[in-house]
Amino acid sequence: MTNKPTDNIFVTELALHHNDRTFFKGGLCISRLSLKNLEAAQINFLHPNEQAFLNTLQHSRRQHSYLLGRYCAKKALAIYDNRKHSTEIYITNGVFQQPIVNSSMHDNPQVSISHTTTMGAALVFPEAHPMAIDIETIDQEKRSTILTQLTKHELELIYSVSNTLPLQLLWTIKEAVSKVLKCGLTIPFELLEVELLVQQGNLFLSYFKNFPQYKVTSFLLSDTICSIVYPRKTLLNIDFTGIKERWLYHN
Repeated sequence: MTNKPTDNIFVTELALHHNDRTFFKGGLCISRLSLKNLEAAQINFLHPNEQAFLNTLQHSRRQHSYLLGRYCAKKALAIYDNRKHSTEIYITNGVFQQPIVNSSMHDNPQVSISHTTTMGAALVFPEAHPMAIDIETIDQEKRSTILTQLTKHELELIYSVSNTLPLQLLWTIKEAVSKVLKCGLTIPFELLEVELLVQQGNLFLSYFKNFPQYKVTSFLLSDTICSIVYPRKTLLNIDFTGIKERWLYHN
């Protein structure tokens, strides 16, 4: 499933080949829809319990981020399981605020959700194949704060690739792996240290010092960085060029 260039949503099925012999399926959705458009469409994707929670949110910014996250998650789940009735799926939060899918799906799908003030993203994957996604807006005002959370080695890595790369690249990488570990940013950032960062065309691949079983693919989308973490021995096939060309520059 793909979209026209003027669409503000990109949805695609993921083919996950692990160790060249095990195949898994996933779903990805990235969206930049306005609060007005999401409010108009909410009846088509919110579960009644989600609708009730939305009604408790007082601020438009919080409403927007919630709707973006749920919309992307339902779109990704729909392509993962070929379901048409996303209102039957209830996504709640676990004790660490991780999203939990409540549905009748037989294989217990997992979902990772991320959003900025204007963009949402969701990744759906089977429980047997852990993954996570994180997106961040490039904001130079946060540079000094991010610098305090990076190691000397990581700064050398990013500057060796390009001295113009935003530091949010490393932030999204660490945020993504903290999600897949289900620890969030509650542990010392140095434990999430990036050991290797390489550029392959428009993509950035990274590997961790303490978690060698995972790798991350990152890419820049106009004013946003997106990072996806997945098992190191998995081949992740996504049309990254298509994501950019189809809609991310059409606001």
